[in-house]
Amino acid sequence: MKLRFLFALFSASAGLFISFQQVANAACVVPSYNQKRGIPPGFTEAQGFKGRFDFPASTSEPLPPFLSIDFTQDWRAYVQAVLDYSFEGNIAVDFDVADNNVRNWYHALWMHPGNSGREFLHGLTKERATDPEQLAEGVTKSFDTWAVGFYNALGATTFAKVWNDPCSPKIDDIYFPIGTTTFKLLFTTATATDIPYLAGAPEWEGDIGRAPNRIGKLHLYQIDIAVRDPRSLQTGWVFGTFVYQGSVPGTDPWKKLVPVGLSWGNDRFVPPPGQLRQNVLNETLEGKIYGWAGRKELGWGGRVNGPADNQISSCVSCHGSAQYPRSDDFGNLPRQPATPVDYQRRLLEYFRDIFAGGVFDGESRYFGTQTAVLARPLDYSLQLQVGIERMCATVTAREAPFNDGTVPVPPVCPTPPAVVAGGPESLSTGPALADRDDTIDALLEPIR
Repeated sequence: MKLRFLFALFSASAGLFISFQQVANAACVVPSYNQKRGIPPGFTEAQGFKGRFDFPASTSEPLPPFLSIDFTQDWRAYVQAVLDYSFEGNIAVDFDVADNNVRNWYHALWMHPGNSGREFLHGLTKERATDPEQLAEGVTKSFDTWAVGFYNALGATTFAKVWNDPCSPKIDDIYFPIGTTTFKLLFTTATATDIPYLAGAPEWEGDIGRAPNRIGKLHLYQIDIAVRDPRSLQTGWVFGTFVYQGSVPGTDPWKKLVPVGLSWGNDRFVPPPGQLRQNVLNETLEGKIYGWAGRKELGWGGRVNGPADNQISSCVSCHGSAQYPRSDDFGNLPRQPATPVDYQRRLLEYFRDIFAGGVFDGESRYFGTQTAVLARPLDYSLQLQVGIERMCATVTAREAPFNDGTVPVPPVCPTPPAVVAGGPESLSTGPALADRDDTIDALLEPIR
C-alpha cells in the first residue's frame, strides 16, 4: 500500500432536466430516471420520478437548530433532532421534495444511468445487497437494497458549483458549507416474514424487477444522516443512522425509527476491541440488529454503521474516502477484513481522519486504465463521486448526451476508446458494449 495520505493536503416534462443555470451546450440533457428501462407497463410519463436539480448558487436558509445541541454530551438528542429536521414537510408529500413547503431539499445529479441507476417511481438507486445473516440471525437469504438521498439548500449550493454545467462538472476545491445536512432512506426487498422487526414498516413500490413483474414492494429499514458540523474537530462531519423497529409502541411507522449510533471521527488510534470515544452505539440493539456469528458488530471494532452496511468499514471511514477518481487501493472499502496482526496498518491506511475537503488517496487511476492522476476530494459526498463515475461511464459507452459528439467529453473523464466498425470498441471479452443492455453497469463493475 502506498501511503498516499502524504498527499492529503492536496487542494488544502417527466424526468428530464436541462441545466438550471447557463449551460455551455444546450444539448446537455440529463434525465431523472433510467431511460433505458423506460416507463413500466401500466404507468404514464407523468407518474415518473422528477429529480430536483435546480441547485441554488446561494441560499438564505438558516443554520439548522440542532447545531445548538452538544452531540458529545447528548448524542441521542442531536441525532433525533437531525431526523426531525429532515422529516419536516417531507413525510406529508411522500418525500416528493419539490412539494415540501417547509424547506428546500434536492437530489444528486447523474444517479440515473445503469441497471442500478434511478428507478422510475421514486428515483431509488440499487445499493449493495445484504449478506446472509446480515439483517437477522438465522436468516440465510440475501436481500436487495434500494435507496434515495437528499441534501438541504446549504449543501445544494456546493452541487450548484459542481454542476453549473451538468455535462462538465467542476471538482476543484469542493467544500460543503457549515450546516449542510443530508439524509438517505434505505429500503429492502425483505418482508416482515423474513425479518420480523420490519412489521408495519413504511412501504414503497419501485421499478426494480424484470418483465413482466417490474414493480416490486420495498420496506424502509434504515435511514442515514450526515451533518457538516464545525464542532467535529477530527473530520468536520457528524454521521448517524437509524433502524426501523416494529416493536416500538404506537401507530405511526415514521416514529418507529430507533437511533443506532453517532460518529464524528474514526478513533484512529483504537484497534479492536479498544474503547471508542468518537463512536457511540445504542447497545440496546445488540441481539436485534447485530451480535451473532454472521454479524458480530455493525462497523469495524464497534464503530458506527448501519445494518445495511459492510461491517469491515464504518460510516465516517467510508464517506471520508469520497474522491474522484476513487482510490485504486481501497475503492471506498477495504478489500478484505483485517487480521489482528494488521490492525495498526488498517488504522494507519484506512481509518484515518480526513478533514472536510481533504483527499483520502491523493494519487489514483481512472477505472479500467493505468492512467495515474491526482484525485480530487469530494468532501464526504459519495453521491457526488458516484454521479461523476456514472457520467464518465456514459461518456465511455457513448450514450446520450455523449453519443454524437455534440456534447464534448468532460475534462474530468478519461478519453473514451476509439470508434471502430461504426460503434464503441469492446471493453470486455463479451459482446461489444453498445449491444449490451447493462453497458453502464459493465463499465462500473471493476470499481464496485
